[in-house]
Amino acid sequence: MLKSIAAGGVAFLAGCVGDSPEDSDTKHWIGAQGSEAPNYNVFRITDTTSGDRVTRVMDPAYAFDENDEFVPRLIRDYEVNDDYTEWTFTLTEHGEWSDPYGAMTAEDWVYSITEILQGEDNWANASMADDWRMSVDEVPDGFEAADEDGEQAWFNVEETGEFEFTVEMPLPFPGFLEEPILWGFQEVIPKDLAEEFVEDQDGDAMNEDDEIQELSYTGNLGAFTVEVLEIEARMNATRNDDYYLRNYDGFEDAPVIEEWTYQVMSEESTRLSALQSGEITHSGVPPRRAEEFDDDIDDVNIFENPTVYCQSMFYNMRDDGWEGLQVPEVRQALTMAVDREELVEEVQYGYATVAHTLSPEYSDFYDNSEVVEWDYDPDAARQQLEDNLPSPYGYSDDRVVDGDGEEVVLNFVFSDSADDTELTARIIQEEMDEIGLEVELDEVPWNTMLDDYLYKEAGEAQEWDFMSGIGRNAYPRAPEATEGFWRPGESANGYGYDDPHGVADMLSDAARMADADERQSQLAEVFGILSEDQPWNFLYFPEDIEGYRDHVEPSEDSSISWEYDINRWEIEQEQ
Repeated sequence: MLKSIAAGGVAFLAGCVGDSPEDSDTKHWIGAQGSEAPNYNVFRITDTTSGDRVTRVMDPAYAFDENDEFVPRLIRDYEVNDDYTEWTFTLTEHGEWSDPYGAMTAEDWVYSITEILQGEDNWANASMADDWRMSVDEVPDGFEAADEDGEQAWFNVEETGEFEFTVEMPLPFPGFLEEPILWGFQEVIPKDLAEEFVEDQDGDAMNEDDEIQELSYTGNLGAFTVEVLEIEARMNATRNDDYYLRNYDGFEDAPVIEEWTYQVMSEESTRLSALQSGEITHSGVPPRRAEEFDDDIDDVNIFENPTVYCQSMFYNMRDDGWEGLQVPEVRQALTMAVDREELVEEVQYGYATVAHTLSPEYSDFYDNSEVVEWDYDPDAARQQLEDNLPSPYGYSDDRVVDGDGEEVVLNFVFSDSADDTELTARIIQEEMDEIGLEVELDEVPWNTMLDDYLYKEAGEAQEWDFMSGIGRNAYPRAPEATEGFWRPGESANGYGYDDPHGVADMLSDAARMADADERQSQLAEVFGILSEDQPWNFLYFPEDIEGYRDHVEPSEDSSISWEYDINRWEIEQEQ
């Protein structure tokens, strides 16, 4: 599964445009994606656009339903021992790779995990390589060290039957099932396809391989079969009549949809116009248009779902950012300067809830008694900022200046992916001006913001101090998955948080706690620390607003798992 970030305002889009559904006699799903799909190598995917396309032609290991219950897909069942150190998974017996690779077996899964994801020095440059290891005080007997210092150990992954494999951990891992490790997992290819790249330890060759980039190996493992697959534009796939899931009760006719098309439509206005006219089946709908589509457009139905993504403003705490941002009290002042209730109403039109930490309030691990809420108070923000500015900064004529008396100017970079992101940036710019901080706005493409600003090392990156337009997944079922956001040195911690309270270690420890109450207490404390330390300005959790043509009939209730059962959704030819 992707461990990813989502572009603000386009995190929940699906699809493409092409021929209108009414021009076809098939049950054709047509949707629109806001950005291109840069890579179809399942071991390197980190974006939702590519991941969504892969999901059409290859099911994940398993999913969770609207009640957080296990939903079998390629993995049909699991068992765990009493101390949560050994998990056994049973695969479907009906899975077939494309010719000439034959049946999908546990051997393929174990090989992809042990030789690619756990490969030496991450030769494949796999995005999930760190998931298959665990921090330890000392590497136990029977396990291999995953780092030079002996502070991490690899999981043991072994084939225990033709369609069964076991994952053994050196320490208890009760939350393993809910973590985005095997949940949503798609990082497996046929062993016979992988072998030459493993033998040569050639990740670039694997990444450039036609079969891998064309997803031509997926056989009957997904609901659809690729017909056209382009990086910058569309994907077209037709119904897979041999879909393995049809062997199970309730899925005999899956998928109901006969053809699926995705195409990049970068302009929000174009996507919405296409949805309204019936050119496409589905698109995310921005909050400012939700009421219009719901009340005034008869042929479109609107569905609202809670979301797991927290829209935030990152602070650059690295050496190439303004040093004031390294001071917690300064960050707290900046949070108080932002009226997040206004953002919810003016930007999200009420379709959001204010965030105070990296956890939505509906999570089982959110505890009001632990969370610090910084209310909007520009006067208090101005005073706290003045009291805590590091030397040589101070105020002169109500403006923040440096030691030479020159006004401090901060660079606020944001993604051009959605109008809402720009509006958020402009509101925050005005609010910073009220407390004497000059902020310049820098609108850049989504991929540029990630590659040239956030993920590039200090000294090599473009200059930035604030950043928005990124929605980070809070993983409310398993918050331990956010550990990398706070651990110094991790690529996900591209803003340079030094983690003075050991939040990353606390999350790592929580993942090993078999006692539910102990885990709950630990995670609640983590969210309290984050709310007080404000490594980001946690802005809000938006609702996911989806628009569908009225000939679509979902088979599930609204939830954070929305569309997990989409292959059984009813769709009729639009008249």
